[in-house]
Amino acid sequence: MARTISIAILLLWSVIGCSQGQPNQIASHSEFQAMSSQPLYQKYGQVTSVKVVLDTRDDKLYFIHSSQYQYHHVFCENKLGYRKTLSEFNDENYSGEPTRQFLLANINYYQALDKFALELGPSDRMNQKQLEQLFFAIEKDVFFADNFYLMLNTAHVNGLKSSLPKTISILTPEEVYANQMYQPISKNTRFGRVKVIRNWDTDSKGIRSTDILFLEDIPLTFPLVAGVVVTKFQTPLSHVSLLGHNRKIPVCAYINLFSNQDLMDLEGKIVEFTVEQDSFYLRLSSVDLKAHIRSRKPIKLKCDTSVDTIIPAEYLREKHGKIVGNKAANFGELLQYSKKLGFKTPESAFAIPFGFYAQHTERAGIRQLLTQLLQKDNLNRNSESIEADLKLIRWKILTTPIDQNLLSSVEKMILRLGDSKRMRFRSSTNAEDREGFSGAGLYTSKTGEINNPKKPIDQAIKQVWASLWSYGAFMEREAFNIDHRYIAMGILVHRSFPEEEVNGVAITTNLYRDNYMGFVVNAQLGNENVVQPTSGIECDQFICYPDETTSTYGKKKGGIDIITYSSLNDGKLTMSESEIQDLANILEQIKRRYLRKHYTGKTYFNFGLDLEFKLEKNSRNLYIKQLRVFN
Repeated sequence: MARTISIAILLLWSVIGCSQGQPNQIASHSEFQAMSSQPLYQKYGQVTSVKVVLDTRDDKLYFIHSSQYQYHHVFCENKLGYRKTLSEFNDENYSGEPTRQFLLANINYYQALDKFALELGPSDRMNQKQLEQLFFAIEKDVFFADNFYLMLNTAHVNGLKSSLPKTISILTPEEVYANQMYQPISKNTRFGRVKVIRNWDTDSKGIRSTDILFLEDIPLTFPLVAGVVVTKFQTPLSHVSLLGHNRKIPVCAYINLFSNQDLMDLEGKIVEFTVEQDSFYLRLSSVDLKAHIRSRKPIKLKCDTSVDTIIPAEYLREKHGKIVGNKAANFGELLQYSKKLGFKTPESAFAIPFGFYAQHTERAGIRQLLTQLLQKDNLNRNSESIEADLKLIRWKILTTPIDQNLLSSVEKMILRLGDSKRMRFRSSTNAEDREGFSGAGLYTSKTGEINNPKKPIDQAIKQVWASLWSYGAFMEREAFNIDHRYIAMGILVHRSFPEEEVNGVAITTNLYRDNYMGFVVNAQLGNENVVQPTSGIECDQFICYPDETTSTYGKKKGGIDIITYSSLNDGKLTMSESEIQDLANILEQIKRRYLRKHYTGKTYFNFGLDLEFKLEKNSRNLYIKQLRVFN
């Protein structure tokens, strides 16, 4: 029998039976565990939850068995005689009205902290009197009264914090997040050989697609591998998280990785690696890895190099992806939405089509080099030799003089479209921002400025073109069996944002609860990167909801469910509640319009967009700069 190394970060209390009636007290750990389940919102690992209802008609408290009732309203209908519709239930019982009949919440147990906390739903507007009534009623009837806290999980609850009595202890999302030992990042199963990386610069050479990496931290891009265990937590919208989901490989964070000798003893061994919500498993295996390398059908991309005219963004649409790349084409769609939906896109925008890239690379003479490269077994040969081949291709692109007619046309377009001479030149290929392949973080963007010898425009353009042949980008396309002969680099150009108040990324689907409303947002002050932050810096992570003005699924007043606060902003969100609500409403309208136009076969809840946004310095105007389908 195969030996199993199981980091099962699960609750270990013995489970004993208890009454299937709904009790009005919890007397022990075992009773709590017998009633509990994973919370509907799986924002953290190692959490179990029990639902609670206080009926204000008779001030009676109920703890709900998860095996019998998954939702509060079902319990209230079946056991407490509520007879109105679900919509009426939500309107009445998540409000702050004094006539509210039911006070609803979860009691979560955070194993890493060994603490219990009361948590309200993200749209709950329970007033202070009601919140105190519920908290103290629970405290009287549970064994953990001395270890019971109020979780500041929403902006509404945070707003009540200063006026609450000091007898209510507070638990913050930062404390929960900082004390987690384990984080599921991409829940999948793969076979592979364990490779321990203690120093990326020296130990990462020769990584194979069948390797499962153990490492301290992950660089912005990492080569194709079978799985990753890392000691540093990742944001859900980091490039690493997105690559894990896109590649469908298991990825998790485990703080004590390098101090666990059982895990270290697996170095060089073949294992089956599985990541689940509360644990990960490594089982020794004798499988033939070559037979288990995932096969993919060859992907031949659409590529039209016939257009040799610079195109202003107002004329771009999604269908032009085969001419200018998907990033530029989707920017054109965003620009159209911005005219109706109350946000901005970066000004002075235009696209440099594939045709100019094709002409330049032909002059650079890389065709024969590419032919030779693609004839080799690049999934299995030495990484240093692949990088040497790619470096020569990039060198030829970078050292070949750019066409002066193109350079002149670019400068004229910049001057024609606005006052800004400092521009951002952004990669826009047909091998990114597409369904099934996001390409997040694979290609380069550069700043160029007219008459600035330190940031010349021709070098910015060539550096973007050359990034098509970086090692990470090339190997990612190899993994997805994309035919390199049919890829090309366009460039999206718009005015540069040297400074911003806030930058962020939003996903228009709920990553923490299946088939449910909610958009996941990471936001940070200034230009501190939210997808690859400086070590030790946390960003805002929250779920926000459109309100009823924009969505039939929307909550009456929207809502904000906070996962972590920015470590740069003194325990406050980097955006105001009104700014977050405006963002949620705009995201909802973009999602519905894009879904209706381009994906008629998909349902609302299983479709998402990945958008990047900024709040402009001083004005705090909302700019959305990128849109891609979320894979």
